[in-house]
Amino acid sequence: TIKSTAISLYYRVEENLVKDLKDTERNFLINLIDSPGHVDFSSEVTAALRVTDGALVVVDCVEGVCVQTETVLRQALTERIRPVVFINKVDRAILELQLDPEEAYQGFVKTLQNVNVVIATYNDPVMGDLSVSPEKGTV
Repeated sequence: TIKSTAISLYYRVEENLVKDLKDTERNFLINLIDSPGHVDFSSEVTAALRVTDGALVVVDCVEGVCVQTETVLRQALTERIRPVVFINKVDRAILELQLDPEEAYQGFVKTLQNVNVVIATYNDPVMGDLSVSPEKGTV
């Protein structure tokens, strides 16, 4: 059976990384919910989104933005959740497709452009600019 899986991670920010935080603000409990990407589990994705502060959207660098990726992004944006994109399976670009660094980079750029098209299509203007890019720390 495919179902959502949750895990909790404890993280403490070191003082030398962020000096403006009080000692009591340095501790974070991060709850990750891995929800199935299959279309039959859209309700589980929606339920997971309703208890989260953010969404980590994993995109295969070879497959790119698939129909279900678009669906999950739309669900996140509908719930007013800010997405962060993770480009996965980079090894496939190198080993299977044997892309040189420039070709791989151009493939990543195209993937991010496609993600941003989906975001622009479903974004609520109240949320502001949700486009993703490495410069913004959202990839």
